[in-house]
Amino acid sequence: MQPDLSYLDKAPCIYISAKDDGTIVDVNENTCTTLGYTKEQLLSAKLDSIFTLATRIFQQTHLFPLLKMQSTAAELFITLQTKGNDHVPVLLNAERKIINEAAVNTYIGIVVLNRKKFEDELVAAKKAAESALHENSALIQAKEELQAHAEQLDQQMQVVNKQNEELKQFNRVVTHDLQEPLRKLSVFTNMLQEKKEGESDKVILQKILNVSAKMRSIVSGLQQYVWLTETQKKLDEVHLDKLLLITLQQLKKTYPGVDINLEWDGLIPFLADHEQVSLLFYHLLSNSIRFRKEENKVNVLVSNTISSRNKFENIPGRYFYTDYLKLKIKDDGMGFDPQYSEQVFELFKRLSAKSGHGIGLSLCKKIADNHNGKISIFSKEGEGTTVTVLLPLLNVEAKKKEILQPV
Repeated sequence: MQPDLSYLDKAPCIYISAKDDGTIVDVNENTCTTLGYTKEQLLSAKLDSIFTLATRIFQQTHLFPLLKMQSTAAELFITLQTKGNDHVPVLLNAERKIINEAAVNTYIGIVVLNRKKFEDELVAAKKAAESALHENSALIQAKEELQAHAEQLDQQMQVVNKQNEELKQFNRVVTHDLQEPLRKLSVFTNMLQEKKEGESDKVILQKILNVSAKMRSIVSGLQQYVWLTETQKKLDEVHLDKLLLITLQQLKKTYPGVDINLEWDGLIPFLADHEQVSLLFYHLLSNSIRFRKEENKVNVLVSNTISSRNKFENIPGRYFYTDYLKLKIKDDGMGFDPQYSEQVFELFKRLSAKSGHGIGLSLCKKIADNHNGKISIFSKEGEGTTVTVLLPLLNVEAKKKEILQPV
């Protein structure tokens, strides 16, 4: 039974029904009016008679095979040809059905005469946008150069600030830390020269040796500090879990009677100078062991996270956020008064007799600076210490020429 499609006869659209061989079996009034044919002229005619050459090819190679495979086709652009050979652009949907064991292909479309106009307007708008972009390329380039100069200026200001701070510390070392043992050497030497009868040479010589050892320690520390200042980084992939295992073995030899419980969690590989990072963790873990609360045991946890931080530190009003690796080294040791949290990074600053030579944390700060990072410390007496190291998170796949070089 044929469906009743009489309602389509007056519909404001293109409606054509045809067999698989292309014979038209039904059209509506709007189709006849649009193409300039009578209904009688179109019925039993072939689709090719109202298709342009391009649409005939499209029908044979794409549209008809698509209908046979999927039974539907949507939003296709074709061109019909009128009786007077004018071209009519049409946006078409099509459907294939089997009615009374015969295939019928139905085409429904709308005339889109303004399509070409809209396309031309879109092309013109695109060209105008491209032209405006080209005209503004100099401005864009200037902005990029300004950003690069700002970053460079910020780094240079940071370098100057660090160098000024280092000069102050070196001045204090020369005027105080070195002058004091030199003064004592002079005193003990005079004592040896003017030794009175009955005084022991060994006592005076031992004092001279002690002072000399302290001077050697200061000079050695300065040599390490200068080495970190002058040596260029050799960036490589650092697997912190492997590095910590090696460091742990070294520390067990240095502190054979101490049970060192070192744990770590979710460590991320990162790019850094392997030798400098090894030195950093050796000193940090040594401090945890030296300032342990229990006599023969210390617990240390190393963890990391990724955080976002403003790259600009010295130029107010400028922001460029980048990813940093935040390393935390937390122990359960003695801790110290938090008012000394900044001073502990100064050269040869010793808070107690257990502080060694007072160079370890200064070297750690220098290593963090060398990697354009930051180091901070938080502690409370009796509650342990947490050291936080921030390092720019450089992709381990990055090429070395793309990596931020030392400043």
